[in-house]
Amino acid sequence: MTLYFSEKEFNKFKKLQNCKEEPWKIEKDLIEKTIKYVNYIKWIPWLQMIWIWNSISMNNANKNSDIDLFIVTKPRRIRITRIIITLIFQVLFVRKTKNKHKDRFCLSFFITTNALNLENISIKDDIYLYFWILHLKPILNYNKTWEKFIEENKKWCNFDNYKNIIDNNNTYIKYKKWWKINNFNWKSLDFIERCLKSIFIIKTKKRFHKLWNPFWVIINDNMLKFHDEDKRIKIRNQIIN
Repeated sequence: MTLYFSEKEFNKFKKLQNCKEEPWKIEKDLIEKTIKYVNYIKWIPWLQMIWIWNSISMNNANKNSDIDLFIVTKPRRIRITRIIITLIFQVLFVRKTKNKHKDRFCLSFFITTNALNLENISIKDDIYLYFWILHLKPILNYNKTWEKFIEENKKWCNFDNYKNIIDNNNTYIKYKKWWKINNFNWKSLDFIERCLKSIFIIKTKKRFHKLWNPFWVIINDNMLKFHDEDKRIKIRNQIIN
């Protein structure tokens, strides 16, 4: 069955989430900051897509909001890309830490182009994920990954009545030119990817178990999703039931 939510449910969702009709200065400033700092990483050859998601994309940010980035990479390059972006943002003092998160970048969601369809991480009547996809603000879009993402998720979501939102999101794209760089030995890169997986798998699994094995933490070769909280069930029950 194709997932669809009515305008009434949409408005109820926005009211529940305190979403404004248009971005205010706080969201605009954080979007501009994102554009500025994405400029430092746009050259990464395995990078395919960068969105802003959560509070900023849904127009419900506050003075303490961080900047959640949702990043797409080429297959077999998810960990290399993640570590490069993490190091750059760390050096620039803009990466979110345990004690500093206001106006900083949260790097908690990476996928590869093999995982553009998000149906596998959806829950029953997933109204939050549905509108989350609708409100993603793309900043960088290489190789038409944004268009491919929408097409993939149209296979299980009906967005026809909200085409205007998707069209408006296209206006946020600032980086379209793909930086084609001649890669050195691909086998060497595969080896580096495997090494990074081995190095970080112990740490990530430790965090996973510390959170009591939550369903929303996902660690595999095509998706790294580390957000500490998932409120989709609660929100769905408030709106649909």
